[in-house]
Amino acid sequence: MKTKLRVAAALVAATTLAFGATAQAATAHPNAANPQDVQIVTTDGTGSLVHTVRHGDGTWQNFGRIGGRNGITALTSTLVNGEENIFFEESSGVPPHLTHLIRHADGTWNLNGTVPAWPDGVSSTGSLVATTGQGRLSLVLLKDGVPQLSTLGSDGVWSEWSAVPTGGHWVHQIAATGDRDTTTVVELDMDSQTVTSFVRGAGDTWSGGSSTPATPNPNAYAVEITAAQVGPDLQVAAIEWVGGWPSVFHSVQHGNAGWDPFRDLTGAVPVFKGEPLHVAIAASPAGFTDELQLVYTTATGGMYHTIRHSNGAWQPLGDVEGAAGHVAAGAVSIAGHSS
Repeated sequence: MKTKLRVAAALVAATTLAFGATAQAATAHPNAANPQDVQIVTTDGTGSLVHTVRHGDGTWQNFGRIGGRNGITALTSTLVNGEENIFFEESSGVPPHLTHLIRHADGTWNLNGTVPAWPDGVSSTGSLVATTGQGRLSLVLLKDGVPQLSTLGSDGVWSEWSAVPTGGHWVHQIAATGDRDTTTVVELDMDSQTVTSFVRGAGDTWSGGSSTPATPNPNAYAVEITAAQVGPDLQVAAIEWVGGWPSVFHSVQHGNAGWDPFRDLTGAVPVFKGEPLHVAIAASPAGFTDELQLVYTTATGGMYHTIRHSNGAWQPLGDVEGAAGHVAAGAVSIAGHSS
């Protein structure tokens, strides 16, 4: 494989982010309370996490840095009532442990958010995802190939982990998203070629099990997925390997109807840049319609951003480093408005 797979290692934390100078960055806004903003967090090299905000007017904050973390994996984030919640696994302790950072709407940070205890028989996870669905913050991880979900209650206590349906098959990677009424978990099978969605709705009852091929090419395979609820539609992006080369793919499940085929983003944007390593997506309102925002990082540490409009058209890729400052980007998560 051509890609230089690097383990993203490190996160950041400080009570208030100090934003450094960057040549092309726009004027910084003081916080991220506007629902049209999205927040992006990524590892930078091996010793820190960096964070930026893309505002609804297209301007970016400079990257802010928090250091002092070690062995960071499974980076994930979601917005809850305008506050960003970032989770990751940290191996600086024995055994590895979960960490939860909260960025308040005024730009200050809580570095000691609560986390659920590991499920019985689990002391580490390579697949973790946070989501906001049904007005609640939830975490999903994998245990023995089966997704497990824990939800933060209004009393500040995390629920016991409970299994998410898998239809009897083992899961390789997970994604999750939600809206006011539902929480959706998206599963990539162990075959790395099948994507399936399950929905938790009224009474916390699960339904769905709608599957689609991640790629029609039997010799291609997916290694990572990410999901966002955009209006009535579920949208999923993936890193897939085709012919020895990684690409970003995208699909839509229209309400309760069928799936669009997964399509290579290379054919959707005018110029595709870099060798994609990680990808993340989030919904963002735009007037009376909803848009999808997508960010991916590359094998050489670059980061690019695009928007998919409600009519299916994609904006040209933008260089995030050109707007927010230089980083050696690795794992990445983007958090946007939850309807």
